[in-house]
Amino acid sequence: MTRSPLLNIEHLNISFSSGEKTQHLVKDVNFSINSGETFALVGESGSGKSITAHSILKLLPYPAASHSTDSRIYLGDQELLALPEAQMRKIRGKKISMIFQEPMTALNPLHTVEKQLGEVIALHRGLRGSALQQEVINQLDRVQLPNALGKLNAYPHQLSGGQRQRVMIAMSLANEPELLIADEPTTALDVTVQKQILILLKELQKELSMAMLLITHDFGVVRYLSDRVAVMQAGRIVEQGESEDIFYRPVAEYTRTLLESESKGSPITALNEKTIVMEVKNLCVQFPLNKPLFGKPTRFLTALDNIDLAIFKGKTLGVVGESGSGKSTLAMTFLRLQSATGSIKFNGQELQGVKQSSLQAFRRKVQVVFQDPFASLSPRMTIQHIIAEGLSVHTKKSPQEIEQMVIESMNDVGLDPEFRHRYPHEFSGGQRQRISIARALVLKPELIFLDEPTSALDRVVQIQILDLLRNLQEKYQLTYVLISHDLKVIKSISHYVAVMQKGKIVEYGASDDIFSNPVQAYTQELLSATLS
Repeated sequence: MTRSPLLNIEHLNISFSSGEKTQHLVKDVNFSINSGETFALVGESGSGKSITAHSILKLLPYPAASHSTDSRIYLGDQELLALPEAQMRKIRGKKISMIFQEPMTALNPLHTVEKQLGEVIALHRGLRGSALQQEVINQLDRVQLPNALGKLNAYPHQLSGGQRQRVMIAMSLANEPELLIADEPTTALDVTVQKQILILLKELQKELSMAMLLITHDFGVVRYLSDRVAVMQAGRIVEQGESEDIFYRPVAEYTRTLLESESKGSPITALNEKTIVMEVKNLCVQFPLNKPLFGKPTRFLTALDNIDLAIFKGKTLGVVGESGSGKSTLAMTFLRLQSATGSIKFNGQELQGVKQSSLQAFRRKVQVVFQDPFASLSPRMTIQHIIAEGLSVHTKKSPQEIEQMVIESMNDVGLDPEFRHRYPHEFSGGQRQRISIARALVLKPELIFLDEPTSALDRVVQIQILDLLRNLQEKYQLTYVLISHDLKVIKSISHYVAVMQKGKIVEYGASDDIFSNPVQAYTQELLSATLS
């Protein structure tokens, strides 16, 4: 297939101004994308990938954002930066479309699937009535959304992550664009769903002879989809070329660092003893599916189905499974934040039947680190107050003692204690996750639940956080429960693995056994779906 240049970016510079301060975030970026090819833009958070992509559609917050006078972005013969807004609206969604990273926030929660997809089609193609509805169904069928007709009146929250992403793809491709910008299209998805979405994108790209600009920090996705790659660091492209050259013959030191930043390493050498810190038996959770006006619900969704599980002192239990498998419900139930039947014991003491008001000692000894550090840290509190909050609730320490404990906790996680009077927005994603770990650590807990602690982070930062977690576990003999859909992360830190499917534990065992010799077909499917 003969390919011709479709998009040309020349001497792109992007600056952001706030008052008298100006930040130069993208510096002299040059690349082109040919018709029908996939071009990947990779790099860490803050490298300039996304704002470069957003500038193609002129979606930056102008006039706070600005370009240098020699910046040019050409779609064919059209210079996009020179076009007025009215003309850009005709290009967005028609000639150039975009898939955003998180479909739950990109889709309007107040509108149905039919309304959102129909609006895109009607705007550019003028279809109305039954013809528009049929085209909406055709587009949903094209992206292989199950039961497309039945999903027309569904709202985003009623769809799974993979289904929401399929709707986003349908919206992006409904008008058969010449260029698709895919901004981290699979980051929030489980490995099996991720593979399905990547296969779908590849098939649709071939069907439509469409060019694709892929924004990602996942080299597994880049290997699978991309023809050519550009590597960005601190707003500059440090290397670009054919995918094979970038992966096997990288020139830039930064490129080699990124390629080596896979979730490697192995769990710490833990104690041989098998002291049980926490265990559940015959654990069941059901959610009512109907709410009669009179009487009790008659239909239920079984979220956890007769779970038996033990957590051993000083070791890490990895919990894996697709969205909806029951991982998060299991954690919430362990933490006594979700009603359940069955037995829940902590250090041999039964927690079922104990009132929430009597669980304070338990709450101090069991802490949580959440997936998104920015969402889990209060933007109105300083780091000092965030880390110290648990101490204020659970201890009677003096302000001086609390401050000293905060300083020690920040040192433990590799943060400068001098930063404790700053606010969360002044830190990077990796630093914010260190703050979350420090907040959990300051109470000297026995057990920490880690809910997708690295999924929002770049690969380089992931490695740093995993190393930190291993070091802290060894230093304090901590016990972890790690919930993740990233099997490389699970393998690098877990001593035991529990595989969940539809509310059941379908396979459990030592990490080495699960990864080298999985017994269940579902576990084998998860492992085979992991992109190397």
